[in-house]
Parts: sequence; C-alpha cells; structure tokens
Amino acid sequence: MKIRLYYLPIFIFSHFLSFAQDYGRITIKNADVHSPAFITSLNGIRIQNDYSTSVTYKFADEAMYRVKILQAGSSTILRFNISSELKYNSTFLLSQDNSGRYTLLLQSKTLMLNENEPEPIVTPTVSVNQTTLIAAEPMNLTVMNKQVPMSDIVFKAKYEEVKSKAFDDDKIERIKEAFEYENFTTNQVINLMKLFSFDDKKVEAAKFAYPKTLDHENFYKTYDQLSFSSSKTSLKAWVNEHKND
Repeated sequence: MKIRLYYLPIFIFSHFLSFAQDYGRITIKNADVHSPAFITSLNGIRIQNDYSTSVTYKFADEAMYRVKILQAGSSTILRFNISSELKYNSTFLLSQDNSGRYTLLLQSKTLMLNENEPEPIVTPTVSVNQTTLIAAEPMNLTVMNKQVPMSDIVFKAKYEEVKSKAFDDDKIERIKEAFEYENFTTNQVINLMKLFSFDDKKVEAAKFAYPKTLDHENFYKTYDQLSFSSSKTSLKAWVNEHKND
C-alpha cells in the first residue's frame, strides 16, 4: 500500500502534464509589411497591450475562435471566425484586397513536433498611445497560401451547429456563416447535403461549398445525393460554368 501511495502523486502529475500539453497554437500577422499594426483578441482574451504586426496565442484549446482586430489609427473593429486544431500551429494572414475589404486567411497549418513551445510571441512596433501611421496601400494578394481543408474536428463541430437548426433555411444560413472561411473536401460537402431532404437545398449547399472545395476532381460524387435528374443536370451545368472562377 505504501508503494502505491508513493507512486500515485507521480502518476497524477504525469497525467496532468500530458493533458496540459494538448493544445494548439495560433499566429496572426499582417500579409503586407505596410499594413497598420494591430491589437487582437480571441474569444475576448487579449495578451497584448501594444500594437503589433504579429501575435501568437500559445494555448489554443478550442475548435473555433472569434477574432477581433483593432488596427492602429482606426476605430473600426474587424471581426472574423477562425478554426484551430489541437497540436497544430495555425498561421493566419490579415490581408486587404483591392476594394479595401479585409480577410483573415489560413497561410499554413503544421504539426507541433516540439513539446517545449515558446511563450506567446508579440512583436511590438507602435505604442498604444501613438495614432499617427502611414496608411496601408491597396494590395494585390500574392502571398503564397497553401490551402488545406478543415480538419474533421473542426468540420464536426460546425456540422453539429448546422444540424441543430430546425428549418432548412436556417441551416443554409448557418452553413454560410460557419464555413465562410473554411475549405472543404468533397466528402464534407456530401455530409452537408445529407442534412437536407429536398434537392433545392442540397443544390444550394453544394453551390456554396464548390468554390471552397479543394478536390474538384471528386465533386461529381455530390450528384449522387440528388433525387431528380433535373437537379443533377442543373448542378452539373452550374459547376461547368464556374470551373475557372
């Protein structure tokens, strides 16, 4: 009995340490060096008090995050939804297109092989009290961005959100909200289509997902989810029209 009691604290500590290391990491940074510095928060949590061009959140243990970004010299808060995965380092780029619209794009997602991850990184560039900055120039988004589909964990969480809605119109609306910044596989699109009983909503879901689907060569499999040949013909024609979009 004494031996068991002796080893019990060691076991508990080891178990806790292993659990504590089960996290992801999120980095947000400007895509253009001329873009304004910013302050960010994830799900209301902020780790920086100075404007910066890059910030890293070390302990990311949620599947989805609400991101708020306040740029220096601006009173407008940018809002985004992003996903995270345990044991992965996800890097997002804050970008502005030619029309002035900001997006937060996934640049890369890599497996965290090093268990001794560094502390949260903030690169300060401007004091909080400083408000004079060079305005960001409109940019052509030419940053290399290796697109990857969302993980099964993230898809499942958002799928359940959609499934919880009682009406098809609400499900379609939630799909567009929850998956706005995600990329799909064809199998994930098929699972979304199965949430609907009627072809018109299945087609609407497929049309929304197609531009975000990375394996277009397999998209023909979605046609089998439709009950009527007219629906299949309609979706095929739409896909052919948008292949080069």
